[in-house]
Amino acid sequence: MSKPEVRVAIFGFLTAFLWEMWQMPFYDRAGLSIADAVRGCSLGAFGDAGLMVLSYFVAARVVDDHEWVHRWTPQALAAYLATGLTVTVIVEHLAIKSPWGWRYSETMPREPLTGVGLVPIAMWVAVPLVVLVLARNQPPGNALQ
Repeated sequence: MSKPEVRVAIFGFLTAFLWEMWQMPFYDRAGLSIADAVRGCSLGAFGDAGLMVLSYFVAARVVDDHEWVHRWTPQALAAYLATGLTVTVIVEHLAIKSPWGWRYSETMPREPLTGVGLVPIAMWVAVPLVVLVLARNQPPGNALQ
């Protein structure tokens, strides 16, 4: 039996980690060592991958097809992206307003209504779509099933 959520989790973590490292200049890194940055990006990528899996399950429920990664439909893609974007905007909004959260650098473009950074919003369009392509293109019988 195929486990597309496993592929989404693995590719999600790896792809999100690259994005997390790339987007570091858009965040305030005052006092962060390289190890701190890698640790923070790893935690962020872990959360991103978890959110991609949750979004995959939501989309599967919407279209009643656990294997929808092989049969993309507008409804599945919309549910997948909308779930991730909604959670991302909420988490980013809470994080930038909370003492436990993170701070944007001056280079972060922001969405004017919420103040949420556009880089994390763009992440939740670009990275999850790349992850779906990677998860979809795995041949049957490979180790990522």
